Amino acid sequence: MKKLLIIYATYGSGHKSIANYINDYFSNNGDYETLNIDLLDYSKKSLKKFTSGFYNFTQKFAPFIWEVVYRVTSNKPAGTVSAKLQSKVVSGKKIDKVIKDFNPDVVIATHFTGATYIAKMIRNGELDTKLVSVVTDYRAHPIWIEAHKTMDALVVNSPEEKRFLIKKGIEPQIIKTFGIPVSSKYSTHLYDKSSLLKKYGLTGERPIILFYGGGGGGSYLSLPYLLSIVEKKVDADIFFVSGKSEELYKKASGIVSRHNAKNVRVLGFITNGPELMMVSDFIITKPGGITVTECLCFKKPMLLIRGNGGQEKDNYRYLVKNGFAINAVSLWKFKRSLNRLLTKPFVLKNMEKNLEKVEKSTAMQELYDLVNGLVNDK
Repeated sequence: MKKLLIIYATYGSGHKSIANYINDYFSNNGDYETLNIDLLDYSKKSLKKFTSGFYNFTQKFAPFIWEVVYRVTSNKPAGTVSAKLQSKVVSGKKIDKVIKDFNPDVVIATHFTGATYIAKMIRNGELDTKLVSVVTDYRAHPIWIEAHKTMDALVVNSPEEKRFLIKKGIEPQIIKTFGIPVSSKYSTHLYDKSSLLKKYGLTGERPIILFYGGGGGGSYLSLPYLLSIVEKKVDADIFFVSGKSEELYKKASGIVSRHNAKNVRVLGFITNGPELMMVSDFIITKPGGITVTECLCFKKPMLLIRGNGGQEKDNYRYLVKNGFAINAVSLWKFKRSLNRLLTKPFVLKNMEKNLEKVEKSTAMQELYDLVNGLVNDK
């Protein structure tokens, strides 16, 4: 049986989610023995606490700091230094032993630290494996591609991104435009909308909106937008998802209760995201790479609220440019754009028409075929 190592780092939940999706798909297909590891589990505790703490703090309380860090390192020299420094956070005999003992035929990295670390082991002759890096956003920061000369494949999200990377000196043959591989549950043919309407007690006579308000380490950035919805008494059925943050759930529930907004259901961490997404007319979300890819799989228009800067700013630029989403960072623009989506049917129709041109639901199968080819050529 072939061996697949999937490697990530839990700076945010997205890298882990994609690693888990890949692990489930490959292990369920029966051809691979898989090992799915978080690099931070093997890092020095003090460094892990500092780096993950800094990331979570900036995401929740100071996204402007993250934006500055992201932009300052957005050149090749700074990206190279950053990648090497991050790699040192997780270096050590323990992680080396785990990787060498497993002796993978192929490694898939869903975080740049994993790609940099494995590339170093390959160059040092410590590991004989194929290396695939999956970029989990819509613009590859230089830190993602620092190890490109050692990669066998670099999976990105669009032909546009491939052209950008070629201009940056990346070898065209290693760039694959499959997109972010998400769960096979995000496939329209698995669901019947009329059955879902009945399941969730919806008539479908008024718009249905799924509002992803969590993420960002428990950020409260979504609350002003939710408040504007309930104050205006928007005539729609709305699911507000707060994610794992109990505080966000409490604050959102308080807003809904105080305004007696019976059309708004506040949910915590959910596992029925695909069903709610399928039944909705459009999605309100910050532009996180995984969530917006899931929206693209279901061809759902997006209203993008303020995110955490950095990679999310690059994501919304891609989505808005291609007509898949409306950027509503400011509260004023959010109110105006939401009203247009609800009262001007052609706005939603035009976005749906643009979405028909994109295909993201086959990314996992394409990744599987790629890995099979690489292992067979080894």
